[in-house]
Amino acid sequence: MIEVDRTVNRNNSKPVWGWKDLFIILLGIGGILFFGIMLYLLTMIIIGVNPETLMQPTAAQSIGLAGLEALALILGVYLFGLRRRGYGWNAVGLRSTSSKWLLTSAIATFIAIPLTSIIILLVFFAFSIPLENPQLDFLLPEELSSTDILLMLILAGFAAPFGEELLFRGVLYTTFRERWGIWPSVLLSSLIFGAIHGNLAVGLTGFLLGILTAIVFEFSQSLWTAILVHAINNTAKIGLLYLLVSLGFSV
Repeated sequence: MIEVDRTVNRNNSKPVWGWKDLFIILLGIGGILFFGIMLYLLTMIIIGVNPETLMQPTAAQSIGLAGLEALALILGVYLFGLRRRGYGWNAVGLRSTSSKWLLTSAIATFIAIPLTSIIILLVFFAFSIPLENPQLDFLLPEELSSTDILLMLILAGFAAPFGEELLFRGVLYTTFRERWGIWPSVLLSSLIFGAIHGNLAVGLTGFLLGILTAIVFEFSQSLWTAILVHAINNTAKIGLLYLLVSLGFSV
């Protein structure tokens, strides 16, 4: 593999990723998702499950979809980005970092989680917008066992954040950063990251999370800090959700 040092590209050298690369990676991820969903639906039909019931997914279906998302993101970036260009993982920022940066990123995340929640609540209250989370049906399917909860925490708490950071910070942010500088790229990549969630509350959360992950990635020079931030955010929120449900609270 050809190791690409991302820091070199700040000195007017050739960018790591071109617009063609970005398009091919996105197309590849979309293709993996499409064929994965088609295979999933075909399997459901063969075993006699009505596809309409997927609107209220079972635990196995939620786990399968979470795994498919993570797999599509990771394979898409690797096969259609890194492998196609002959790059090593360094090209998406997967390089070592200091324990100081890891600790700083973790502390920043634990501070950001309640602040983000307060900001979202204030925005929705100020504009009288109903606060809804369409991800609850996905995260809280029927008959969720302790094993299912563990798998969901692994997939939605780490695997999905790993894949999303590869794409949105390792490729998308880097592509913007090499052309437009830090802050326009932080805002634009975060806006796109928030917009893909398709819901105002979740999208605003994603936008704010995207800003934090892009900042720690930029200044630590390692994608591991962004992955850590994203993983702590997801794991803490999903874990709290399951804890509240187990204690009998209505969510």
